[in-house]
Amino acid sequence: MLREPDPTQLQLTWLGHASFLLQANGLNILFDPVFSARCSPVQFVGPKRIRPTPCTVAELPPIDLVVISHNHYDHMDVETIRALGSRPHYIVPLGNKQWLEDLGATRVTEMDWWDESNLDLLSAGGSSATSTTATPEETPAPTTTEPRRGQVQVVCTPCQHFTGRGLTDRYRTLWASFCLVFPSGQRFYFAGDTGYRTVTSRAHEATLDQPDDPTPVCPAFKEIGDRYGPFDLACIPIGAYSPRWVFSPVHCSPEDAVRVHEDVRARKSVAMHWGTFILTDETLNEPPERLAAALKNRGHQPDAFSTMDIGATMVAPATEPRSADL
Repeated sequence: MLREPDPTQLQLTWLGHASFLLQANGLNILFDPVFSARCSPVQFVGPKRIRPTPCTVAELPPIDLVVISHNHYDHMDVETIRALGSRPHYIVPLGNKQWLEDLGATRVTEMDWWDESNLDLLSAGGSSATSTTATPEETPAPTTTEPRRGQVQVVCTPCQHFTGRGLTDRYRTLWASFCLVFPSGQRFYFAGDTGYRTVTSRAHEATLDQPDDPTPVCPAFKEIGDRYGPFDLACIPIGAYSPRWVFSPVHCSPEDAVRVHEDVRARKSVAMHWGTFILTDETLNEPPERLAAALKNRGHQPDAFSTMDIGATMVAPATEPRSADL
C-alpha cells in the first residue's frame, strides 16, 4: 500500500477475500475489512484464513471511511471493527448501525438502496454527511467544480444476496453494493457479495451464455451501470460458487462476474472473494483460471478484469477527467 498516494488517482490494495484499501482524493477507505484468522462467530472453529493478511489493522494508514456491504462474518468482523475504533466514518446498509455503535463506532451512516450520501471527511470540523434518495432523473450531473480533497459521494446500490449472523436473523438487515464518485469525476464500484443468475443443475450450467440461453439475470447491475457508470475501477467477486445449483443465487461464478463487469460498464475490474478462505467446493486456483477463459470467450483483453496478489497495490488506468455532482 502507498503511504503517500497521489490524491488524483485511484489506488487499490487487496487485503484478502473482499477486503480492500482504496486511496483516492486524500482519503483512505476500507471495504469489508476482515483481519481475523477465521470468518466465524468464534475463533476456534469455522473457515480459517489460508493466506495471511498483508498487515495488521495497526499498520494501516489512518482510515477515514469504512464501507461494509453486509453482515456475514467474511465481510463484517467484530475484532476488526473494534481495532479500527471510532476514528473512521462508517457506511452500512439498513439495520447495521446499532451493531456498529455497540462496538464503539460513533459516526455511522445507514443507507437504503439508491440512497446517496455526500461526505466531507477532511474538513476542519471533522466528517459531515448529507443523504438523499436518488431517482433515475437525479443521477450526478456535470459541474465545473474543482476537485476537493476529502470529499466523496457514496451511493448504496442493489445486489443479489442475503444477510444473517445467526439462526434467527436472516434477512433482518440489508445487503448492498456501493458506488463512490469523487469530485474529479472518478468512479469506483464495489459489488459486495452477490449472485447474478440462478443455475438449477449441471446441465443448465452447460447452456449458460449460449446464443439461445434463456436464463434471467439480475437487472440491478445494468441499471447501476446506466445510472452511475462507466466506472474507472470495480471490485467484483469471482469465488465461493460451487456447486452452482446451490450457490448461484447468492455468489457469482467467474463467468457471472464478467457479465457484471459488462453490465456496470467497468473500464477495469479486480477480482475478489477468492483465494483467502475455503468456503465452497471449487479448488483454490479454479476461479482465476475460469475468469481468464470467460474473458476470452466474451472478447475481452486479459487485463480488463484481473486478479491481484494479497498485499499488492494497483493504480487505476488514467482516464479523461469527468465532473461530478458533489
